Amino acid sequence: MSREDDPQAVGYKKPPEKTRFQKGQSGNPSGRRKSTSNITRKEDEEPFLSQKVRAKRAGKEIWMTKRDVARERLFAIAMEGNVPAFALLFKLDMANDNKTEAERSMSEAAEEALIQRFLARKRSAVMGAGND
Repeated sequence: MSREDDPQAVGYKKPPEKTRFQKGQSGNPSGRRKSTSNITRKEDEEPFLSQKVRAKRAGKEIWMTKRDVARERLFAIAMEGNVPAFALLFKLDMANDNKTEAERSMSEAAEEALIQRFLARKRSAVMGAGND
């Protein structure tokens, strides 16, 4: 009788039958905890640009909304002489000029779309400059 015919064969890729996983039973029954993704979190309820993040201003860490951080960064880029950044900053400012305080900011979707278009142009300009 050969080793392969022996039901008790134990060795490489042949663990003892009593220690093998049972059919239909998990290898780790206690397993990992269930995800909490179905629980709504505060971040999910709050609009993306209204969420607060830590930022540095004058060497100090402060909490600011993502919208304010983006505007400050856009202002810094504009001050470096980037005309499209200045135009976008001016456009954002003009959109908020004729509104009451409660209506000051653009809709989140419009503001994000405007920022995404600017970033896409910025990336394409960088990619185009890198090919020269």
